[in-house]
Amino acid sequence: MFQMLDGVRVVELGHILLAPYATQFLGDFGADVIKVEAPEGDYYRRLGASRVPGMTAQWMAVNRNKRSIALDLKSPEGRAALLEMLSQADIVVHNMRVPAIERLGLGYDAVREVNPRIVYCAAIGFGQDGPYADLPAFDDLIQARSGLAEANGRNAGAPAFVPMVAADKITGLALGQAMLAGLFRQRTTGEGCYIETPMFETMISVMLSQHFNGAAFRPPEGGFGYARVMSPFRKPAQTSDGFIAHGIYKFDQWQRFLRAVGRDDVADGPMMTDAATAQRHFPELYELVVTHILPQRTTAEWQALFDALDIPNAPVMAMEDLPDDPHVRAVGLIEDYDHPQQGPMRRVRSPYTMRGVEMGPDLPAPALGAQGTAILEEFGFSPERVAQLIKAGVVVQPEQDSSVNDGLTGAVPRSGDQP
Repeated sequence: MFQMLDGVRVVELGHILLAPYATQFLGDFGADVIKVEAPEGDYYRRLGASRVPGMTAQWMAVNRNKRSIALDLKSPEGRAALLEMLSQADIVVHNMRVPAIERLGLGYDAVREVNPRIVYCAAIGFGQDGPYADLPAFDDLIQARSGLAEANGRNAGAPAFVPMVAADKITGLALGQAMLAGLFRQRTTGEGCYIETPMFETMISVMLSQHFNGAAFRPPEGGFGYARVMSPFRKPAQTSDGFIAHGIYKFDQWQRFLRAVGRDDVADGPMMTDAATAQRHFPELYELVVTHILPQRTTAEWQALFDALDIPNAPVMAMEDLPDDPHVRAVGLIEDYDHPQQGPMRRVRSPYTMRGVEMGPDLPAPALGAQGTAILEEFGFSPERVAQLIKAGVVVQPEQDSSVNDGLTGAVPRSGDQP
C-alpha cells in the first residue's frame, strides 16, 4: 500500500461492490479501513469462485487493505458500539438505502451528533430529492434506467448490459473522489460534511457528457448521440486472421490511411473536404474501413501499417490473455501472493505507480470478524466490555483460530516495496 493516508480512519458499512470498491482505494493509499459486517457477513463473500467458505475471489478483489469486524447493528449494544467507533473516525461510508440506514439509527444527523467533523458518505441508488429516492438500485437496473443498456444495444437490435458491473464501479470511483475531497476539507477547516453519491445521477452524468451532443444547445443544434461512438461499425474489425481495433480519428489520420490503402477517391471525395465534414460522415467511413478494407490483410500486417502511419491500434485480447500480456507482466499488475486462509493466489494490484511515497505491505482481504477484538480495543473498549459484547452475540468472532484468521499473516510487500 501507499502510505499517504496514515492516521485516517475509515469505517465502511458497505456491502456487495459499490462502497467496498471505493474504500479499497483509500486502503491502498494507507488509510485504516474498518469493514463493519453483519454477523452473517457481506453477501458478496458468497458470490463466485471460492476455496474457503465466505471468501470468494470476487469479494477478495475489492476488500484488500481492510480489517473486518462482525457487529450486530440491529441490537442497541451494537449500534452504541458503532457510534463510539464513529466518534473517533474521519470518514464513514455506506451503500444502503437511506430508510434502511435511518432505521438503524445511523443516519447523518445521528452520526454528526457524536462526531461533528465526520465526512459522512452515502452511496445510494437515487438522489433523495427525487421520486425514485427509495427505489432499489442494482447495477442492471441502473444500466437500464440511465440509458446505458439501450445505447449499448442500439447497434445489436436490442438493449444489452455492459458485461461487467459498470454502474457500481464507475459510481465507486466517483465516490472515492468525493471521499478524498471531503477529507481534504475536514483537514483544512476542521468541519465535517454529508456527501451523497447516487448511482443513477452519476451514470447519467457519464452518459450525457458525450451523448447530449447537439441537444445540449438551446435551441437544439442536433440530436442526442455522438455519431462516431454510436456507429454500428465502431467495433473490433475482422482481419483475414483475427480482429483489430483501430484509432483512425483525426482528419489527418483518415487522409494518411485512405491514401496508404489506395483509396484516394475517398480521401479527395466529398466526405473528406474538411475535418467537420469528415466527422459528420464517421458512420460511412467506419463502415468502409471495417467492412471493405480491414478484412483484406492479417492483423499483423495492419498493425505494421498503422504503426508506420502513426495511427493507434491494438489487437483484440480475451480476458484469458491478460495475465500473460507482456506489458501486464512487465509492470507486475497481476501478482502472486499467499493468503492466510486461501493459500497461493494471484490478484490485480492497485493500478497506481507513485514515486517519493513511502510503501508498506498490502493486507490480504480479511476473514469475517478477524480483527473485531483488536479494533474495539483500539477504540478504547476494555477487554471486559469486549468479552461481554462477544458473549451477548453482538460481536461475532471468527470460527477458526484467530492466529490463522487475523488477516495480517501473509501480507506480502509488492516488488520494490519497503517492509
